[in-house]
Amino acid sequence: MQPGSLAVETLGFVAAFLTTLSFLPQALRIRRLGSADDVSLTMYLMMAAGQSLWLVYGVVIASPSLIGANVVAMSLVAWVLVMKLRHLRRRRAAGLRATAPAE
Repeated sequence: MQPGSLAVETLGFVAAFLTTLSFLPQALRIRRLGSADDVSLTMYLMMAAGQSLWLVYGVVIASPSLIGANVVAMSLVAWVLVMKLRHLRRRRAAGLRATAPAE
């Protein structure tokens, strides 16, 4: 297979499809359970940074499979991060209210 060939790009799209959609079960689980307790904030922050760099790389080398996969993956990662941060904010607010003196 020659670099840039249709077969190589198809291989890239299949790999991108599988790895990108691997975030979907986690996102759906958070939505279904309404909890992001089991989600690692550090892992998702690192993943967002990595996806951003892969996107830049894909743009630089003009690879549609890298660009498409990373746009979709970044959307899913961002959604999980937003849900995690909302969950942390709610827990923090509930904890502050629980420790505040009654008036």
